[in-house]
Amino acid sequence: MKRLLFSFVSLVFVMLIVPMAPVFAQLMPVNNIGVNFSPITTSTSYNYNWSTGTMTVGTATGSVSATQNVLESSFSDPTPPDPNGYGTFIGTARPVKSPTGGGAVLYEQSVCGSGYPTCFSDGTFTFGQMVMYTLRGATLDQLTNLQTDYYVEHGCFGGGSPRFSISFSNPEGNKNIFVYLGTPPGFMDCPTPDMWFSTGNFATDTAGLRWDSSQLCPGTFYNTYSGAVACANSLNYKIDAILLVTDGGWSGTNAGNSTGQTFLFRNVQVNQVTRFPRQ
Repeated sequence: MKRLLFSFVSLVFVMLIVPMAPVFAQLMPVNNIGVNFSPITTSTSYNYNWSTGTMTVGTATGSVSATQNVLESSFSDPTPPDPNGYGTFIGTARPVKSPTGGGAVLYEQSVCGSGYPTCFSDGTFTFGQMVMYTLRGATLDQLTNLQTDYYVEHGCFGGGSPRFSISFSNPEGNKNIFVYLGTPPGFMDCPTPDMWFSTGNFATDTAGLRWDSSQLCPGTFYNTYSGAVACANSLNYKIDAILLVTDGGWSGTNAGNSTGQTFLFRNVQVNQVTRFPRQ
């Protein structure tokens, strides 16, 4: 009896001092995909002056690819615009008039027109990215507010889309942390169409296990904000840009039609900077 009691107490003690894995830690990544494909790249980009609302042709390119059955997106720009006052639209991303009145909002669409997985090889797959440079050079702990309003015109969430994508660099290269919109662990919500919803602030642990830091720290598909901060800071990564991305037109019922995922965004906040404010 004494030996049994000692074993039980020892087990409790170990459980108290050893951090338990997140509930979703062993599940498949949100952006898991059944095929691999070479980068699909678009050079359609425009730099946007937030003060005047004017757009000029940009030099950015965006791409989507899949290796080891994980979908990944990236962007590059050899001559990025001034981070103070400018952003970049890539692919389908562009400002449009809000359907509910007021000022402009962000439009993004991802379509897999010929159906999954054919669209990855026949040129019918599209996606959109909005690039924000507000925190270029900052560490992740300096990001304290990250949120947006969203409006579904067509489709459902899925395939890890829509999401914020935080692009990082250090002397060894470039990586991304993804922050998914929707409900974990699947992030496959089908919000009521034609209504505005707010994500609330994602840069807090109360936002839940939606921070995918697995490119930096393998296995951390479902991380918290503070966990992602610890990961990025331990590797000396600095923020290059923060993107709002829609590229899940291939997922589920989104595939095989002309509307796929069609989303609008407004009130996009990065710390104290708000793009497409509510009006």
